[in-house]
Amino acid sequence: MVSLPPAVAAPAGAAPGVGERRGGDPPPVRLAGVGVALPPHPLDPDDLGAVLARCWPQRARHLPTLLRELAGSRRWLARPAADLERAMPLSEQCRRYPELATDLAAAACRSALNAAGVGAADVDLLVVASCTGFLLPGPDTRLVHRLGLRADVTRLPLTQLGCAGGAAGLGRAAEWLRGGPPGDRPPVAVVAAVELPSLTFQPADDSQDNLLSALVFGDGAGAAVLIGPRAGGGGAGAEGPRILRTGERLLPDTRDALGYGLDDHGFRVRLARDLPERLATALPAVVASFLAPDRTEDLRVVAAHPGGPRILDAVARALGAGPGAMAASRAAFDRAGNCSSAGIFFVLDAAIRSRPGAETLGMVLGLGPGLTLELVELRWTAGGTR
Repeated sequence: MVSLPPAVAAPAGAAPGVGERRGGDPPPVRLAGVGVALPPHPLDPDDLGAVLARCWPQRARHLPTLLRELAGSRRWLARPAADLERAMPLSEQCRRYPELATDLAAAACRSALNAAGVGAADVDLLVVASCTGFLLPGPDTRLVHRLGLRADVTRLPLTQLGCAGGAAGLGRAAEWLRGGPPGDRPPVAVVAAVELPSLTFQPADDSQDNLLSALVFGDGAGAAVLIGPRAGGGGAGAEGPRILRTGERLLPDTRDALGYGLDDHGFRVRLARDLPERLATALPAVVASFLAPDRTEDLRVVAAHPGGPRILDAVARALGAGPGAMAASRAAFDRAGNCSSAGIFFVLDAAIRSRPGAETLGMVLGLGPGLTLELVELRWTAGGTR
């Protein structure tokens, strides 16, 4: 349950309840299936600490305190942990990224399609988010062939939204499905995200930014199948949570808080130490504006980007969210760390498996460079669990 500060949440009125359709709501889009995939190399906090201590011996004495915050969590890497001590040239990063990213993304997409009971030939839109590698054509083209999608599938690749890319993909896909293609069956979208931050790691960069990112980031992929309204504007079927409103907010004067630079060795992380505080300050007003005052107190599931313990604590503090509301986000971080744009799919997987009751209101919260906040309203209805 979420309880925003009185100065932010307006007085409750005689608005419809959570289970009722508001006049201004868009037609619901069904989140029919979620899939995730992890690479083969697990990494526990102690093993991570040992690698970082060898990379940056001058920082070794600070590591035990930082690692205590990660107790019980795990990362998964596409390269062996010991290989992180080797500087990977940008040319090698670019060479290894396409195949590794395609393998992981395809596994997540197949899992999501199986969960939704949807065939590859029925997919009308493919959205692919990734920010840890760059190539033209992008991984979306490889996924079309690997999954056996139709040649006329609409493709939407997303790159520069960073960690918010997965949540943004859900929002943009839902908006596309509400207007998209005519036919006798509901339109179908696959939204995928894949990230390989282990390929971009720079062992020679001993900055605080790189240290903090190394503590939380892991490789992984996630995907979701979305099914649009039926022809003629009907509902979204019987199974899975519904996507209702979607939105994006760009916070002012925060462009320096999060992102990548690019030098001769590859990506260089930028991460403001006061990022959790900036987020906590802005979030209450943004959420109250997005959900509308009559809904904020009904919010039971906050599927927040698993950026790390301090980010999740800041979200919980800002929204007054109890442990239950944030449980899926914390479980996702413990399972796989911060997989950047793919992380939100690990959160959704955990949320769906927790089987929220009928008429449960939830919200996806993506966080990316800009600072960009991506928001997606969810509602579980009767029979709306996987």
